[in-house]
Amino acid sequence: MDYYSLKMRASQHIDEGENAHEQHISGAERIVTRDSVEAVCSAMVRRAMTHSKGDPDFINVKIEKVNENDIQILKALPVTRIDVDNAEQGLDRAFDLITPLMNSESVTDSAKKLKELRIKLQALLRETFPMRGAMLYDIATGERLEPDHERGVRATYMDALHSSEVDGCKNHFNEAIVLATKVANAPGMVAEFCISDDPNYVTGYVASKELGYVRIMKMKEMGDENGGRIFLFDSRKAKAEDCVEYLQKKKVLVD
Repeated sequence: MDYYSLKMRASQHIDEGENAHEQHISGAERIVTRDSVEAVCSAMVRRAMTHSKGDPDFINVKIEKVNENDIQILKALPVTRIDVDNAEQGLDRAFDLITPLMNSESVTDSAKKLKELRIKLQALLRETFPMRGAMLYDIATGERLEPDHERGVRATYMDALHSSEVDGCKNHFNEAIVLATKVANAPGMVAEFCISDDPNYVTGYVASKELGYVRIMKMKEMGDENGGRIFLFDSRKAKAEDCVEYLQKKKVLVD
């Protein structure tokens, strides 16, 4: 069977004199069979043209044939949901889940270490807000390992195995499950921490093979355009190059 990787990226030029820049508006990707290519591409363009973040003046659609033998099938992470009253509670719950996974100290030394890691994670999250991709943070050395700190690392070439959706509406939940499952299976990956940059979407998540996909229903306030993603990696378990190669080039379908 013929498969094709479809990727869409839309942006808008912001003219602020010396600070002129391209603002990301929308992005999407799919892996679909040949007979779905045209309909899905149309849906991607429609999604870009109607996005809440603005009217794009640049839309790029890339179509690439994929060998079926190069595709890895993964079982989706199990899902749990945490309801909170406000964004502060949501962030607290996320930090509570993630920081123990970053700690390699003995139990007797863990309390102080966990507090330090929590503060560090909060600082790292703020650093991701202007990035296009995710931060790759090594819990073993405390170093950032993205080849390009401004761009970050982007997990690509993935889709749901049985997805047939061709409309232009973004399904944050379904897309996040696919991405989180691929990331969790990358070499040396410990966990992922994510808040969407969509101002109309306040749900975030933490995910790992141990935690599964933990959906936290409010991690920022409505209207907030800040969002970021951190990949927590352990260089004692794998090489950063192998992790990045998997995230950016391995073709994955999630069942």
